[in-house]
Amino acid sequence: MAACKDPRLTYLNDSGYNVIRLPRRGIVPLGIIGRDHDSKSWLGTLDQIWNSDVAAPVPGQPQTVAGLAGTKTSDIKVSFGLDILANALNGLFGGTAPSLDVAYKNAKSVQFGFRDVRAVKIDPFLIGNFLAKGDVGPNPFVKRFFTGQKDVEALVVTEILEAKSIGVVAKRDASTEVAVDVPQIQGILGAKVGVTAANAAKTDITYEGQEYLTFGYKAFGIGMVDGVWQIYGVNESADLAFAAGSEPTPVVDAGQLVDLSFDTMSV
Repeated sequence: MAACKDPRLTYLNDSGYNVIRLPRRGIVPLGIIGRDHDSKSWLGTLDQIWNSDVAAPVPGQPQTVAGLAGTKTSDIKVSFGLDILANALNGLFGGTAPSLDVAYKNAKSVQFGFRDVRAVKIDPFLIGNFLAKGDVGPNPFVKRFFTGQKDVEALVVTEILEAKSIGVVAKRDASTEVAVDVPQIQGILGAKVGVTAANAAKTDITYEGQEYLTFGYKAFGIGMVDGVWQIYGVNESADLAFAAGSEPTPVVDAGQLVDLSFDTMSV
């Protein structure tokens, strides 16, 4: 059977964003992600290496993302959905969160969506002005990632998505939701994450932390072509899904996948 990219790495692509696999703080506009063949690494921020006659641009105020507000995913196989939830909870915990498999043992699938979503960005034109008035300093990482080596590139982040809560709906099948035990979940997670039922049936559960975490991003490629610095577009894809370290992109059997596209129903 043909292999297919893991949908956990692509669930934001249709909305114009790449996925942060492990939501966390510290991924910011003007940041540089280095892609070296199948691995991605956080290298720092552009102003750390770029000597410019103008001040480095700063992000604007956080803005609500109209396109994502009030949306939720289609049904996701429960194992995939709980992996996404676990990654989000790991960010809220600042470490490894306990498994919630037992709490969702009666569910076959889940729907989920980040709540209180906001975007933080720097307009690409402002980044372009900063680049146009300067040049990069000598640095071995710059030599590796910025000078057009095959299968190696640098991406400059222009916008991030942040959220501090995630909603999860447990389902037995396409039309039947499953209640979960909120006190049990709260007992498993402890005080670091708030757990509340968003409906009377206790099938829709909200997990909330104290801080906003980055879970998606937009970026442009940056590099030197024929001695001239260039910016180029990159398509949102599983290949650009990014975690805290460097890791290859996993693949799964296509028969295991469940639709992960966003619909317009509210969470």
